[in-house]
Amino acid sequence: MQPISDEERQKVELIYAETFGKVNLGFDPSVLEILDDAESSEKEREEIKGKVSQEIVARLIHLAESAYLGNISQGKAESFAAVIMRLGAIYVKIFIIGFALLALAKDERSKMVLAKSFSAAIIGKLFAEQLNWQKESAQRVEICCLFSEVGKVLIHLYEKKTDESVPDDFVERCHWLLALKIAEEFKLPEYIRDSFTYVFGENSLRFTHNSLSVAGVVMLAYATVSHIFSRERCLIINSPMPEAKDVFAYTPGKIIYNYLWSLGLSDDYLKINAEKSKMVK
Repeated sequence: MQPISDEERQKVELIYAETFGKVNLGFDPSVLEILDDAESSEKEREEIKGKVSQEIVARLIHLAESAYLGNISQGKAESFAAVIMRLGAIYVKIFIIGFALLALAKDERSKMVLAKSFSAAIIGKLFAEQLNWQKESAQRVEICCLFSEVGKVLIHLYEKKTDESVPDDFVERCHWLLALKIAEEFKLPEYIRDSFTYVFGENSLRFTHNSLSVAGVVMLAYATVSHIFSRERCLIINSPMPEAKDVFAYTPGKIIYNYLWSLGLSDDYLKINAEKSKMVK
């Protein structure tokens, strides 16, 4: 891969300034500082609800009350502070930004980009869990995958705002630099930069001394989902599925469905070919 030129980097700066720098994201940036502060009070966390769009709040509550957190629903969250407690501050921060971008995705191209990103996130998380990784490492894979193509959403928004067509080569080479700028602006974890630099800047598969690296699993999940979407325009999986009455059963297919259903993406961007198999409980 050829190095990104100064001219391309300048174009990235322009696109970012004309899109992310000017749109209403649906949240007060101060809420991210509250989430970053481990000493923030329950009252401050509860007040976040009034500083974020109702659409984002509804999605976060839906996610916290869904089966996303495990094989069964956690039940009703009594407060927004409870939502943060269930999901974790870093997840809430990441999903606030992700949902803000989802709200900007008014055209089909952008919706598909985000559907791919969220699909890669849950696939990457499953890959990490099947490697018996600890929760923190699986979370890193999920977060990196979620941001894998969000830069393309900004490029699509820029094209719509300026009526300028951006070359496909530039999109593929530089979209991840826009995602990095989002990560830098909102002080997201440094491992996002490390992962993106590897996934989009190298042509190898990285291992640690005894396993795949986080960036290696991100690359596998991203490549797998991108390949399926390039052919089918949605995520297609073959997996056993539990019967509706068996609320305690779970399978990879059910986990993926729960995740994308919680995000409002399962109807258009997921197809499950259910296989018969003994359920795991």
